[in-house]
Amino acid sequence: MKNIYITWHYTNYGIAFLKHVLAFFFSNKRLLDNKNIERERICQLEMNQIFDQKTSEGFLFDKIFYLTTMQSSFDKISSRRFYYRKSILDDPKIKDEGTLEIWTEALNLGFEEDYLQNELNFVKKNYPEKYEIFCSQIWRNIQHYPIKDQIDWFLNYSNFTQHYNKNNVEIVELKVSDLRNIEEIAKSLYNWLATIKKKYPDDQFIINVSLGSNETQVVWHILSELGYLPEKTRFINTYDDKLDDSGDRFKKFSIKEIPSNLTIKVNESLKIFENTKSVKRDLANLKMKTFIDAGFTILLLGERGTGKSRLAKNYSNTSTNKDRKQFEMIEANCASFEDNSMAESELFGYEKGSFTGAHQKTPGLFQKADKGILFLDEVHHLSKPVQAKLMLAIQTDENNLFDIRKIGAKEPDRVQCILIFASNKSVAELKDLLLPDFYDRIAQLIIEIPSLRETPEDRETDWQNIWEQMKFGKKKDAPKDKTMMNYLKQQPLYGNFRDLQLIALYYKVFGDFDSKTQKLSGAKTNTEYAIQEFEKYHNQKNLNEKFNFSLEKTVKEMDTEYHIEFIKWALSQFSTLTEVKKHYDISYKTLQNWKKGN
Repeated sequence: MKNIYITWHYTNYGIAFLKHVLAFFFSNKRLLDNKNIERERICQLEMNQIFDQKTSEGFLFDKIFYLTTMQSSFDKISSRRFYYRKSILDDPKIKDEGTLEIWTEALNLGFEEDYLQNELNFVKKNYPEKYEIFCSQIWRNIQHYPIKDQIDWFLNYSNFTQHYNKNNVEIVELKVSDLRNIEEIAKSLYNWLATIKKKYPDDQFIINVSLGSNETQVVWHILSELGYLPEKTRFINTYDDKLDDSGDRFKKFSIKEIPSNLTIKVNESLKIFENTKSVKRDLANLKMKTFIDAGFTILLLGERGTGKSRLAKNYSNTSTNKDRKQFEMIEANCASFEDNSMAESELFGYEKGSFTGAHQKTPGLFQKADKGILFLDEVHHLSKPVQAKLMLAIQTDENNLFDIRKIGAKEPDRVQCILIFASNKSVAELKDLLLPDFYDRIAQLIIEIPSLRETPEDRETDWQNIWEQMKFGKKKDAPKDKTMMNYLKQQPLYGNFRDLQLIALYYKVFGDFDSKTQKLSGAKTNTEYAIQEFEKYHNQKNLNEKFNFSLEKTVKEMDTEYHIEFIKWALSQFSTLTEVKKHYDISYKTLQNWKKGN
């Protein structure tokens, strides 16, 4: 398995910071073997010297992807390189090593491009005895050079090349004109990642999500939540200690691994409906507590983001059934089954040689869930043929056991498990989408999970829980200013807990900005920024609220507008056009035309 490192260029730190991070991994060979990567107060001055060592025992990534875009895009979010290049003249190191006059002359030559090469040529010609010292000092000022010069230094002049081969590094220039535009960043990253996933299907990715712009950081989490990142992906944050009062020009930094599926991890750890004031939530809790050991199939109904799988997990851990594996629940999303064959092989398993590609005997989800719980989400995505086969499989005998036959097997496996199905559709919609007998079989016990719109009395508690579970502070630390609380109480939050998570995330990242970035964002406070970004990129209004008929429009204009709004709504429900096509049986070409307004 290869190890691959991905990071964005970051204007304020520069490419030397990438070298220091890679140096830390190099000097800690078994770091990736840890379940959680976390080190504090790493000295940049020490890391700068690591690659000078002659040892060949260090850890090297097999591939490094350095993501950039046009220089003008980075200049829009920070213009510090234009104003701070001469800050190197205040660095005591160049005074101690006798290069102050050389740096002063080089910076005053007035080069308009190729700063690095021109400065190096100047020093080599006029101060050859100081050339090597000058080269060794460049990293101290590299963040103030154009991206092109930084990459040139990194690959050709830094000590990085004493251990890494330049072929291990790939500079990826994505087409992003606005690093504050989440949609543009996401589209560009998505297209690039599609090729990377195919090229490295079984390899491990370490992605530094803390660099780039705050919008690129948000996009990494969005792409992860939607399942667009490679399967073996780990996220790390790297950040310097802003309270470091040692006086060093280069502050100590920390590396910390964070969940690559942040909102999923939050959902899993959040105790759903804890200390609820809502009657509907109380009812859901009581039903689940009663049904979990009853031996019947359970159907959970609720909108996206209401915590259906979380509710099942919470109560699987508190089950009193001694014959069932504690703390274990096998999950699958029925929307992930690409076709009927895949659905059957995933659900029931298969014998070796039963079809092309069946190289070994493989258990299905039912066999994996034996003595435990099998949770199947978005059950409405199952095709009618698969529903029919599943309906036969989930008939139990007098001992409440299932007879599950693998594809190609002569005899069935005896399986005992609790079956929990879930859907974000209503009962009426499910009856229309599912075979009548299949619906009756899976809906023996129904639990309806209320949306956040139905539980306004818990809004403040939900907000506090989200704040704590995202590790932004304790519940009591959750922002409670009047503007924020009024906004939260007035919002329909169609994404439910996911919307609260996004608002909390935007609130937190604004506080991590430096003063210049805060000013450029156009917001004056954390609350203002959180509301601004959520309204701009995530707030979903009802289709009826967005689309208006008018006597001033032609039928064709209204028809086009309707299709555009339908696509927006459908993608908020299914994420991809492929899933929309599958659900509504509309051709992919038609959906693409509607999306384009054709």
